[in-house]
Amino acid sequence: MENTTKDQKTTATEQKPGEEHVVKMWTPYNIKVDENYAFIPSKAFERFSIGLKGFAAPILMGIDKLAFSLKINGKENAKPLEGKGFITVCNHVNILDCTMVGVALNRKDIVLTTIKENFEIPVVRLFVKALGAIPIPRSVKGIEKFSEAVDTLLAQGKVIHFYPEGILFPYYNGLRGFRRGAFAYAVKNNVPILPMVITYHDRHSKIRKSPTAQIHILPPVYRDETLKTEREQIKDMKQRVTKAMQDKFDQTDCLKDNTEVIAKFKPPVDLDKMKK
Repeated sequence: MENTTKDQKTTATEQKPGEEHVVKMWTPYNIKVDENYAFIPSKAFERFSIGLKGFAAPILMGIDKLAFSLKINGKENAKPLEGKGFITVCNHVNILDCTMVGVALNRKDIVLTTIKENFEIPVVRLFVKALGAIPIPRSVKGIEKFSEAVDTLLAQGKVIHFYPEGILFPYYNGLRGFRRGAFAYAVKNNVPILPMVITYHDRHSKIRKSPTAQIHILPPVYRDETLKTEREQIKDMKQRVTKAMQDKFDQTDCLKDNTEVIAKFKPPVDLDKMKK
């Protein structure tokens, strides 16, 4: 098998030209995420985080219901993976979509991977860390330690969530280009990927300002062991996950026009080119 390290370095950390976050947050803190960062928490902190997630779960569900009338579809697709380690992916279309993922899976051992800037926002940074998220480093040595942590956490039976689009685009209706990092980790560790798709729907109310939302849990996707190299397996897995997610979006009666959100957020990159 080929070594996936290069794939992980160039997909988990690289920010391509023109890819900038359309949501700007105040980040006065500056944390250092390198090879010395504690990506795997202590047992005491892990117990605290699990307890906090249990306490926060009904609150977050209430927020998602109130803000988006969130509906969860396909819970049965996650049942075969109960108690096992795997990777989840979904489109990144809301600052609260991590709560949607957590509510949908109802697993206290979910580890969310996120940009380090989320650890630099006042107040928010405390909740992000306390709920078990880990920042994605941008240095070579940092990503090596991050990768080791991902391997360890998956071996421990944890669930690790990635946003393969990388960039948050609020209320975007559809999928954007996927990076290869999540798929490289899945192939290397021989774990399935559980794809999820978030779709937006008409408000059906003059009072509601934002559209309603649904999160769809799709069947798990496993690596194809008949393919000879890891590179082939990564490419194949990425293609099958992307197709499954795109098919679900296309088949769902949801909002598909992006005229308003593009005008509002003015993305600095051609979204159509990102899919290629």
